[in-house]
Formats: sequence, structure tokens, C-alpha cells
Amino acid sequence: MANNAARVYRSDEGFVRQLIEPLFNKLALHRSPDVIASPRSEVEVVELMREASQQGWKVAVRSGGHSWIASSVRSGGLLLDMSAFKSISIDATKRTAKVGPAVRSGELVKALAAQGLAFPVGHCGTPGIGGFLLGGGIGLNWGHWKPACFSVRSVRVVMADGRLVVASESENSELLWLARGSGPGFPGVITEFELECQTRPADTRLSSWLFDLDSLSQVTGWVVKASRNLPSNVVVVVSTFGPDRPMLPPSEGVPSHLVGVTAIAYVDSEEEAREALNALSEGPGCSSVFQSELDPVPFEMLYSIIDATFPENHHYLADTFWTPLDVQGAMSTISELMREAPSGKSFLQAVMPGHGAAGQGLPDKEAVYSMDERTLMWTYAIWKEEADDQSNRRWMKDLVAKLEPISKGHFLSEADLHVSPQRASRCFSQANWQRLIDLRRVFDPHGTFHGFPGAGFDKTPSS
Repeated sequence: MANNAARVYRSDEGFVRQLIEPLFNKLALHRSPDVIASPRSEVEVVELMREASQQGWKVAVRSGGHSWIASSVRSGGLLLDMSAFKSISIDATKRTAKVGPAVRSGELVKALAAQGLAFPVGHCGTPGIGGFLLGGGIGLNWGHWKPACFSVRSVRVVMADGRLVVASESENSELLWLARGSGPGFPGVITEFELECQTRPADTRLSSWLFDLDSLSQVTGWVVKASRNLPSNVVVVVSTFGPDRPMLPPSEGVPSHLVGVTAIAYVDSEEEAREALNALSEGPGCSSVFQSELDPVPFEMLYSIIDATFPENHHYLADTFWTPLDVQGAMSTISELMREAPSGKSFLQAVMPGHGAAGQGLPDKEAVYSMDERTLMWTYAIWKEEADDQSNRRWMKDLVAKLEPISKGHFLSEADLHVSPQRASRCFSQANWQRLIDLRRVFDPHGTFHGFPGAGFDKTPSS
């Protein structure tokens, strides 16, 4: 069958460059597809999926390449590179947007802001919106607006056999349920998302504090106490930093290792922000090495602050842990390991999306996304040189060993599924995981799509 989509085979010159260049994480890979195809239209996606079905190819899909574990790069088969799908169409009256999967978070948030709208885009500006939404979408103001996947209203999907369908609440609703958080387990190629938007916060404010890491217990205790009186449109993040952090490097009076608190109020005025953050005004009872309160940062520029902590052209290991402990209990054992990190760029973060309540009570009947607990911890090992790979891998392994015993599950987009395939099932409630498996067998009966790494989907589901 004739297909005009650009493609490159493993034996072709330029294949490795096309495979690797889009990937944010520069950690060496030991897997590769047989062919990369770059469709420019929905028609070409349909043709490619029909060809894949006829040829018996396994298929993986890449929206932007930001995935920490490069989840789209699989062994064998076809990699569909959706980088041409960058359209954004906004209906300000209906407060909706139709976007292609390759649109970057930073691009979408700026386009929406020009219309007075907002969306819980990623905290970084570089992820493709397709992978971000399929992974659940923990984005800006997520404690108030919920993870972004809950704002997906419909999707256009090319199925394994090449059929083009629309999934919404009124048609193909089970496919929409899967599109809201199944990540690499989604059994189709999404060419367009329809999103429900929010009113842009007019005067977003940010307060931040940095303390000596020795004060970790006092600082996290302060955050736990204050969080009980914070409104849902405030997000508080506790982070630990090493000496090669992007802000306030070590110097006289500035320790090598710090614990930071960042509070973002998604509000419309300075007065509203001051009231929203008032519960934090008492402080932890120890001296800070830096403090800045109520700084105005436009909503559409927040991602630029986060991007600074994730330098380009670096090696990354990342993992996540949902725990029923509050942020003080969750971080109580990591100080020593933080000081032992072989890279001074590595850091940890913890946030309580329900401000200390036991989870957000998300409506899992609306979405496959369903893992939720009191505190979510992110762990990142970040380093530049390949020679340091093994030392950073050992450090992350030791950190995971500390956090696994207090963990009830993981956040799909940043769980290391290649190292531990069992994490896939622990990213969902038991009922939703089983329903996900059952629906994959319905929508992809011949196992065309790769699915979760190592979770049994690399084989035909019926086998």
C-alpha cells in the first residue's frame, strides 16, 4: 500500500539521530524500533496503522519525547513520531481548545493566556501535550483543577486496524476513559484532544523560602500544620537541593544542601494571595537563608521557573511514590541520602495535593487515572557525563529502597516502568487496572500497540 509518510529504517543513515534527538533524557538506550514514520496528516496515520496491521508490526507513539524513561522507544516494530501535529484551535466562547498531541505545554499556555484562558499544563514547558495528558497530567493548579486528564472532553483516535473514531462522553466513552490517564497503555493513536479550559488567574503569586537541610523536620512540620488552613487554589511544594542547584549556590552563610518551600497562589489579586497564603506566615521557627514573598509571576510563565531545575542535554533517572504519610513523615529519612547524592543537581520534591487530607477523592469512574494518596514524592537524579551513570543508578536504587516501604503506588508519567514493570499496575486502583487490561483486549485484540514496558502487553493480549 502506498504511503507518503516520511520514514527511516534502522539501517538508514540518520536513523539514530532521528530516534535520539527528540528525547529530553540523554541516558543511553539499549532498545530501538525497526522503523520511524513521521505522518503529516490524519490520513497518513490511518494508512500507517493499516500497514502496521497488515505487516504485523508492533506500534509505539511519540508526541514530544519528554518522557523520562523514553517510553515511546521500544524494541522492534514501528515508532510513530507525531511531531507534525502541532495545531491549536481555541474557542474562547465555549472555553475549549482543540490541540494536536505535539503541542508543547509552554506553547499551549501562552496561546490560551492571550484569550484569557488557562489549562493545567505541565510544570515544565517542553513536554508534548499528548504524552502529558495520556500520563494523567499533574500540572499547574492541579489540586484545584484536578489532574489535566479530567479536562479532556473528546479525542480523535486512529485505532489498531486504521479506523478513525471520535471518543467522548456520548460516543465511544470507554475509549475516552482510557484516554484520561492510561499512558503507554492506550490502544490507539490520538491525533487531536478537545480540552475544557479555565479562566486564567489574573495575578498568580509565588512565595518561596530556603533553609539549611538540617532544618528539614522543622520545615516539613511547619508545612503540614499550615496546609490544614490553605485553600485548594494554593499549591505548596517542599524540595531538597544539592550544591549544583540553579539558585543560591553555596557560599559563606549558604549551606551546600538546602530544603526549599514554594507556595503558588492561583488568584486574581495581591490581596487575595496574601489571604490565601496567610497560614504560612508564622514560619517554621528556624532561620531561612532566603525568603521572597508574593512575587507576581504570570500564569503562562510559571513553567520557566521549573524548567531551570531540569537542564537540557543531561542524563536523568526519575521515579514517583504516593504515600499515606504527610510530607513530614514522607521526607523524614532522606536527608542523609540527599547529602550522599553523586550529583549536586539531583533533587527531591513532595506535595500534598489535598493539603493533608487522605487524597483528593478523584472520580475514578470518569478516568482510568485513579492512584491517589496524601503525599506524592518525586525523585530525580540529574547528571551530565556518561561516566557517572553507574554511581547515579546506585544512588537512585538506594533512594527507591528507602521510599518503597512507605509507598502505596506511583504516578504513571514519572514512574520507572522499564526498571520495575510492576509499577504499571501500582499506578491505578485495582479495579481500574483490570478494566484497562480488559478494554485493551477489546480495542486492540491482536496486541498491535506495545503497551506498558514489561507488563505483559508486548505479547498478544489473548495469548
